[in-house]
Order: sequence, then C-alpha cells, then structure tokens
Amino acid sequence: MPSSFKFRSTSGAAASLLAVSIGATCQTAQPAAAAIVLESYTAPDQTASAGIPAGWKVTSAGQTVIRIAGPNGEFAVLGNTVIAHNAAFQLGQRPANGIDLSMPNSASLAQKLVMILEQGAAANSKPIPQVTIDSATPLTLPAALGQCGRFIASATSNQGPLKIVAVFCSLPLDAAGNYKTIALMAQAPTAIAAQSAPAVQAIFASYRIPAPWLQRKLAPVDAAGPGGATAGNPAADIAAANVINGVTNRMIQGASIGANCFDLTVLRQTPSYLLPRSCGGTKPD
Repeated sequence: MPSSFKFRSTSGAAASLLAVSIGATCQTAQPAAAAIVLESYTAPDQTASAGIPAGWKVTSAGQTVIRIAGPNGEFAVLGNTVIAHNAAFQLGQRPANGIDLSMPNSASLAQKLVMILEQGAAANSKPIPQVTIDSATPLTLPAALGQCGRFIASATSNQGPLKIVAVFCSLPLDAAGNYKTIALMAQAPTAIAAQSAPAVQAIFASYRIPAPWLQRKLAPVDAAGPGGATAGNPAADIAAANVINGVTNRMIQGASIGANCFDLTVLRQTPSYLLPRSCGGTKPD
C-alpha cells in the first residue's frame, strides 16, 4: 500500500501518495528531531526544498513534491496533491479531466485520508488497506483555507503492518465542484516506526515551498465562476465575465492569505498563540 501509490500532483505529474510516519507526537518528537543532522536538498526545478537525514535518499522531486526513501523500508512524500471531485466515493474509478477521484467534500478529514489510501491501492492493483486512525489533531486555520490536521494511523499492506503519520489538508471547493487535498506523509514498518520517528519529524519540519509556488499550489483547480458565455448577448457576456473576474480575484487573494497561513501552520508548525488573526490566531496582522 505504501510507496507504490500513484496520484496526480498539482502539475498533473503522478505522485506516490500513501505514507506512514512519525509524527503523531509532533511535540514530544521535536527534541529528538533537533538532534537529527540534515543535508539540505532543493528540487531541480526550485519548487521545494527539504532536509535529508543520513541514509535517506531522494527518489524524485519536482512541482513542489519531494519523495524520500529511508534505509529500513521507510518512505516519505512531501507536498503531494490529490484532486477530488465532490461526489460519492467510487473505489477504483477515476473521473476525467485530471481529477484523481470522486470524494464527498462533506466527509471528515479522517474519512478523506482513508478514501485516498484505498483509492491509491486500487489504482495500483494492490490489496485494499485496512486503515485505523489512531489519533487526529486539528490545526488552527482560517475557514477560507479549508481544514488541516495531523494524523497517526495503523494500516495493513502487502509488506506487513505499517505505522502512519500525516499532515493532511482539504482545501475549499472551487466553482466546478472540485477541490485539492495536500499531504505530508511518511510510512514505516510498525516494528521500526518509533525508531524512524525523529528522522521523519525532522524531514517534515524542514520542508519548504517558495511563496509563488505555494500560492499556485493552494489556488483553486478551476477559478471560473458558474455559468459561462451567453452566445448572442454581449451585455450578458460582459456581466458574466465580470462575475468570473470577481470570483477569480477573490480566490487569488484568498490563496495569498492562505499561502501565508499554510506556511506558518502546516509547514512551520507555529503555535496558535503566535499566529496572526487572519490565520486563526490571536496576534494582530
């Protein structure tokens, strides 16, 4: 179920998705993570960077996604984006037009995470994993950015039991009824998960995306508003264009604010009392 999962990233490139990691205990793991020595790595296209512990190797990188393999069967994927259409979940079926799966937006974050893992297994003709969410911790974010949380889970795979930790976000619906999910995930065999936890936590904490790329990553799949051109009626066409431009501008502004909040909360793990009010904290903007 793990590193063989393939999904489309924001750019449309296939991205390995399942992950199991460390971090449930982000707070308690941080002191140990501080002792991990990391080698700085930047993707060839300059869209993302991360620190790589000794013994770990980057397997691929580009379009803000970095995949890293550990020395003992661990695997981490940073920044993976899965595009969903707001509809009933259909295991193994993939909609057209670059959409990775159908998944109800009203589902909980935990349910979405499980559906994505199941879809990944089905897409690669792997056994459907049995996933148990061990813990879920919501992250403080403005409603306009969607929902994010930290998860620890246990899962079955054709390689044996896995421990899973993920930072997982579900972004708002766009005008076409599509939405993105973004994840930092890692996986490790259950027997060595505790041993691997500090390295994975250090990798997660080191991941960075340049602001322009982060804004693109958080932007809607389809910024156009409902409706469209009304052939033969120029005045109506202009009115429709104004509506679409207004929706697009608001989404762009939201993506800019969202990028800052995503960076502070999800990537930098800033405590809520240090977050600005626009990101759901208490500090003035």
